[in-house]
Formats: sequence, structure tokens, C-alpha cells
Amino acid sequence: MAIKEAQTHATNNASLRKRVIYQSEALFAGGSYLQRIQSINYSFTVPRTDVNQYGQLGQIERVITEVPTVSMDFTYHLAGTTNETILLGDGANGGSYGVMRDINRAASDHYEKTYAVALANEGIDYLNGTSHTNKSIIIPKGHISSYSWTGAVGDVPSSTVNIESTEMKVADGGSNQSAQNPESSSAPVVLRPGNVTFASAAASAGGLSSTTPEDLPVMGFDNVHVQSFTVSMDIPRESIQRMGDRYEYARVITFPIQATMSVEAIISNQAASNLSDIVGSESAAAPDPGFDIDINCGQSGATPAGVNGLKLRFKNAKIEGHSVSSSIGANKSVTLDYAVQVDGGGNGYGSSDTSAGFFLAQI
Repeated sequence: MAIKEAQTHATNNASLRKRVIYQSEALFAGGSYLQRIQSINYSFTVPRTDVNQYGQLGQIERVITEVPTVSMDFTYHLAGTTNETILLGDGANGGSYGVMRDINRAASDHYEKTYAVALANEGIDYLNGTSHTNKSIIIPKGHISSYSWTGAVGDVPSSTVNIESTEMKVADGGSNQSAQNPESSSAPVVLRPGNVTFASAAASAGGLSSTTPEDLPVMGFDNVHVQSFTVSMDIPRESIQRMGDRYEYARVITFPIQATMSVEAIISNQAASNLSDIVGSESAAAPDPGFDIDINCGQSGATPAGVNGLKLRFKNAKIEGHSVSSSIGANKSVTLDYAVQVDGGGNGYGSSDTSAGFFLAQI
């Protein structure tokens, strides 16, 4: 197929679009509309190798020896678990399974998805209840390569997702172009910083309960005021190729992988403590204690009307370290880092053992 030439001087034609803005675009994953999208970026790179020979200074050719790489990232505001369920499947189904439940199973619809950036006519909301006929940016066989959730004082909690693929095209959007209705007043809005709370306790078989007090495992401080948090899960992918095929035949997850949590807080009170309380001692029954930690992004009964909360759950997480900062003119602060290895997703959060893992659940 020939590359179409852009008509750079045709903007005086009233029938042509002048620009594309957020009003006219919508993002779909596997045919499902993703809500609260704030930004979308996508790109492709084509690795090439120079072919030279003795007796000639310039190259003979530049050939493709590796598969092209297509990448996409998008950010959305948190509002329940609608997007997480679309992207992760059972991994966001009430904590019954680990977060890797479906994206680690090749037979699952969530192992890979087709992502589409659909387009309406200029000046028209995509969510206007009608179908649209413009071409869509389509990325088939998209795999999630990282997922993160962030929140901070003065900002709306949000999530960022990165996608990898080797295919990309501009074509009819198919089912993505079907009528998408504008949201009613009863639809979820967004979460707010005041809806985010933290809870923790020593690791146990059943994990945390709804009555677990609000706190964080911190050495040397008994009162901190959280300013921001970031939870991230990198899912590195390996491209598997074989002789005789120009493109890869599989893009698989490289294990093991970790989920990490970083929390920044202002310190208000110090308390007696010892590093051995965190790393354990030779005589301790648990020489390296773990902790169950929840980030409740939306308290039940306290969220805006219609918003279901998202619970980020670390089971048997380890403390990676504390970093304390103090200087003239600034509040004394601490950065808390925790990590846990992500399991295969087969065990639910309430399993009878104390196995480690990362889980999502709806509040």
C-alpha cells in the first residue's frame, strides 16, 4: 500500500478538518469504551541495520532485522473499577484473583487486545449518541507493559497504562464507531484526594479487614501526613521470533515481576523505634516481617454520588527503605518504599496462607 501524501496547502477547503482535539476522540480497548481518559500518545519505531561492503563507502541498503515496535500510553482519572475490569478482566474482580489472572493466560481475551482511537467529525462530541464514520487509529495485538496508579494532594487520582504491539493501521473502526451515549448525571464522576486512605497490619493469612485501623508501617515516626502515592507494576515483555518469519510469533511476559508502592509524607511526630522492627533480628520468629497494606481510593459512603472506589492491596509486602529529607524553609518529609512480587493470579486475596501478591478490588 502506498503512503498517502499530505495536502499541506489544502486547509482553505472548508470540507477538510482543521485540527483534532480531545472533544472528537475516544479510546476503546477490545471494543469497550474507556472512560475519564485525559491523554493518549502513540508512536512506532522501525529498527534498521546498515548493509555495507568493502570497496564502497556508502551503504548498499538499510534492512529491517528486528520487528517494528508500536507503543501507546494513556492516562485516565480514577472512578471505580470500570477501566481496570476492561483492561485486566478477573484481575480487577473484587480481589477474588490476583491482578495477573487474565493478562497471563493466552486463552484469555485480556492477554492481548485491539486498541482503537476513534474519531468524530470536527466540532462534534464523540459521545453524542450517534455512530461515526471516520477512520480510527487501530493497534491490534496490544499487550500491557506497565500499569500505575497515582494520587496527590490537590490533584485527581489517576492511572497510566503503557501498551506494546508490532502492528498499527488506520482503518474503519468497526464496532468502535457505534453510538456512544453521553453520560447521565448519575454516572460516576471522579475520586478526590480526600477519598484516599491507607490501612496496614502485620501480614496474616486472611489479609486486612474493613475494620483495620488507618496507618502505615513506618520506622521512627508515629504520625505522618501523606502528600502523594504511586503504585506501579512493570510487565516487561519478550519478543520471541523464529527463522522463516518476518515478525514475532509471541510477545510473552518476563517473570518475575514486582509491584511497588512509594508514599511521600510530611512528618509531624517522631517515636522510639529500631531498624530491627522492620528487618527483624536473628532471634525473631519472623526475621523479615511482611505487611499487608491497602490504599483505599474511595471510601464507601464518602465518595461523590455514583462513584465506586478502587482498593489497591499489597499482601505480605516488604519495606524497601525510608528516605528522610529536612532543610531550611521546607517541611521535614519522608519517602516510604514498599514492594511485593506479583503472583500468577490464581489465588484470591483471602487465601488461607500468607503468600505475597498484589490485588485490586472494588470498594
